Amino acid sequence: MTTTTKTSWLKLAAVLVPVLLSVPLVLGFFGSVHPVFDAFAHFRMHIAGLMIVTALPALFLGLWREGLMAIVLAVMALASVLSPAAAPAAAETARAGQQSSVPGAPPEYKLLQLNLRYDNAEQVDVIRLIAEQTPDVITLQEVSDSWRPRLKAIEARYPYNLYCPSTKRIGGVAILSRRPFALGTAPQCIGNALVGLARIDFGGRSALIAALHLGWPWPFEQAQNIEEMRPYFELLQGPMIIAGDFNAAPWSQTVRQLSAMSKTQSADGLRPSWLVNGTLARAARWIGLPLDHILVSNRVAGARVQTLAPVGSDHLPLLLKFKITGNDDGNPDLQTVMLN
Repeated sequence: MTTTTKTSWLKLAAVLVPVLLSVPLVLGFFGSVHPVFDAFAHFRMHIAGLMIVTALPALFLGLWREGLMAIVLAVMALASVLSPAAAPAAAETARAGQQSSVPGAPPEYKLLQLNLRYDNAEQVDVIRLIAEQTPDVITLQEVSDSWRPRLKAIEARYPYNLYCPSTKRIGGVAILSRRPFALGTAPQCIGNALVGLARIDFGGRSALIAALHLGWPWPFEQAQNIEEMRPYFELLQGPMIIAGDFNAAPWSQTVRQLSAMSKTQSADGLRPSWLVNGTLARAARWIGLPLDHILVSNRVAGARVQTLAPVGSDHLPLLLKFKITGNDDGNPDLQTVMLN
């Protein structure tokens, strides 16, 4: 093969590889058309980064126009992910900060969110974390049979609890609370441990807490999960916190749909929360996906989310600090929503 032929093949590859990568990158922006496109969206950062790297040879081979077009497209895709969004419930958050020292201001509470990992070998670390952070409410996923004895041991400190069993071996979801369930309500489970719902009394102001565990994106059941939950979240009102393992990136159609139907906004920023153990743990901050989220409604004020150190799971714990504003105003109870 002559040098000219080799160069021609290299130039073709330098153009073709970024073009091929651009297909799933662009399709990921059309998640509302079909779940298969939304599946591409979850990896938008990774595809865009790979596209930039593979476009560099085109520049070295003199294909400036083709290389720059690919890089510009990738950078625009990254901008849609990395551009700072408005803080959730910004007005309420600012107001809560101004009123924090005012007598009679609403107290601050804490919620700990964690996908336990069903076969976590470091269960003691999780219990130690709970003891250190003393959250008012805990939302958990992958509560397998091996976890139940360990969680049973802390029920004296968290006497109000909901366990949603699952037919899957990874286990279900759970809500553990030091605060009582709101008077006249009872916690409920939806689907095959898809979500657990409990209205909790925070010193006279109640808020709906949801522990969520969505399935994987297409071709798995994630899109069906959203439709299964839609009737409930569209009816439920009042202060609401949805915490869980969404198995979806924050810019995906999945998270946008859930946020819209529940009238909530993200309280956590762009932070990798999955792929934090095993051989790729060291690279998690660069290639890990932000799959764990906390969504809050506009009457959940002062919402601040902190990522905590790993405790044996492949997901990181999230700690939410928040306040509940306003008075209870006849929000529909869970039984009414379930019956409808």
